[in-house]
Amino acid sequence: MLVIKLGVKASKKEVEDFLQSLHSVLTSDSFRADVIHSIMELTVEEYSETLIDKDDLQPPLLFVFGKDISGRQIYIKLKIKDTDSRKIICVSFHYAKEKMVFPYA
Repeated sequence: MLVIKLGVKASKKEVEDFLQSLHSVLTSDSFRADVIHSIMELTVEEYSETLIDKDDLQPPLLFVFGKDISGRQIYIKLKIKDTDSRKIICVSFHYAKEKMVFPYA
């Protein structure tokens, strides 16, 4: 199986805009979730990279963050599927398998 990883570096402004949109969706009255605390705390400094979602015909960007939780680095990959319908997809939330790079740390 061939795995292709298409990565780009988003500008700091793009990361800030993504986080603002993410927080807007997560704090809306219509959003319901039990575990959002770690995602709500994400910062620009925890941003690692932006990927293109190859599994979607109209791909939104996948924003990758790394967060230290209990002394372990957690790999978090998120996308906002549709801001109008308030759909956020957490594609990955697991221990980082490789050393992560943080361009705005």
